[in-house]
Amino acid sequence: MKFWRKYHKWGGIILSFFLFLFAFSGIVLNHRQVFSSVDVPRNYLTSSYRYNNWNNAALKGSIELDSTETVFFGNVGCWKYNSINKSWISFNEGFSEGIDNRKVAKLIKTNNDRLFAGTLFGLYERKQGLWYNIELPIEHQRITDLIEVNDTLHILTRSEIAYLDLNKTNKHVSITYLPTPTDYNGTISLFKTIWVLHSGEILGFTGKLLVDFIALVFLFLSLTGIIWFISPSLIKNAKKKLNRANKQKKAFRFSVKWHNKIGVYTIVFLIFTTFTGIFLRPPLLIAIANAQVTNIPYTMLDTPNAWYDQLRAIRYNAQYKVYFVSTAKGMYALTADKKEMIRIPHQPPVSVMGINVFEEKSNDSYLIGSFSGLYLWNPIKGTTYNYINGQAYVERNKMARPIGKHMATGYFSNEQAEYYFDYDAGVRNLNQSREFSVMPDVIKQASPMSLWNLALEIHTARIFQDLIGAFYILIIPLVGIATLLLLLSGLWIWLKKY
Repeated sequence: MKFWRKYHKWGGIILSFFLFLFAFSGIVLNHRQVFSSVDVPRNYLTSSYRYNNWNNAALKGSIELDSTETVFFGNVGCWKYNSINKSWISFNEGFSEGIDNRKVAKLIKTNNDRLFAGTLFGLYERKQGLWYNIELPIEHQRITDLIEVNDTLHILTRSEIAYLDLNKTNKHVSITYLPTPTDYNGTISLFKTIWVLHSGEILGFTGKLLVDFIALVFLFLSLTGIIWFISPSLIKNAKKKLNRANKQKKAFRFSVKWHNKIGVYTIVFLIFTTFTGIFLRPPLLIAIANAQVTNIPYTMLDTPNAWYDQLRAIRYNAQYKVYFVSTAKGMYALTADKKEMIRIPHQPPVSVMGINVFEEKSNDSYLIGSFSGLYLWNPIKGTTYNYINGQAYVERNKMARPIGKHMATGYFSNEQAEYYFDYDAGVRNLNQSREFSVMPDVIKQASPMSLWNLALEIHTARIFQDLIGAFYILIIPLVGIATLLLLLSGLWIWLKKY
């Protein structure tokens, strides 16, 4: 009993620092669009979060406007590059304030010279020098990819596909689900299930508010625990001043009373939130990464849409008249009439973080890039080659680390050169013919980190990477287990006393 009292006292003081960080960041993560206009200058952050040589997924791809001007897009938004005077000009006019609102997943120039952008929060068209939002009749407006097929803009979201007739107005948009694949068995990854349980998203907006409340409870318990810890010494020092001593005693009594009551009444939710959180990051994540579970009935996972939150990218192969669709469950072939989807036997390596590069290199080969590397994939012949070293791909152990040596976040090529963008190293020349443009200060200064992304770095403990190196990966499991023991010790102490 004495051990658990000391652990709860001193462990609580130490863990309160992490609980404050995780609680605040968790609330921000649950409401990305609400905080989308809030940014943090990268100069205030450690070196790994500052842009250098187009790193940190600054660029993803490009489109040519004409022979001299190219528009690049990615996490820094859209920027127009002039090859004659080597200048970079912002191409973001019309997007809402905040770097999150300028993050572009795909930019496309159609055959009739219309320019569209798919972003985190919707579809935009460029008209008269400004981006204008096109309202889509769907709940979640996050666009993952855009392609043009037969004068129709195909708009892929994370859950469905929409079609916009390019010969009609933007109001003529139809939405449909992709067909259920032949190998669908009504399951979803255990990781995704735990993710939506931890965030509360499994119960929709109400569930998110419930988890926000639990975060506030963690903050309250941490604060009252600190007051409980320091109040005796403050009361002792304030004895000569009666009014001050009385205030300290009231604060102490309040903290003791409500620390116990709130902690006991919410203990199940506190334990559940902590327990689910420790499985969302390595090393415990590795144990559940490939597990599949049945969709939980009567929740947002229980949906007739087999592709709910699963779609990532799409390409159409005109020669074979088939679509290739990248999903969270791998690559699938979709028939031209959109009536059947079949999993492709020979899969290219794609990190669990999703596909970043999907470029057609010939009639039957595609360049596939993700945090697993950059590969040349031929779905017809069933071959995959490492595009950087030319070696044949050998499938790795499923328990292996989901990040490769080369973390491809983007790709660009023209008649003179070919490049890919690495998350850590930045732009890399694939044929050594010409150097890519140096990242100008104007783009660095105009590209802060969104508060949401900073919250993600804090919540995953990556914010400590520059301080303690690779050991940061142990913070989540260690703090999580220590917090579980803290909660259980508090419950044990309360039960013994009351």
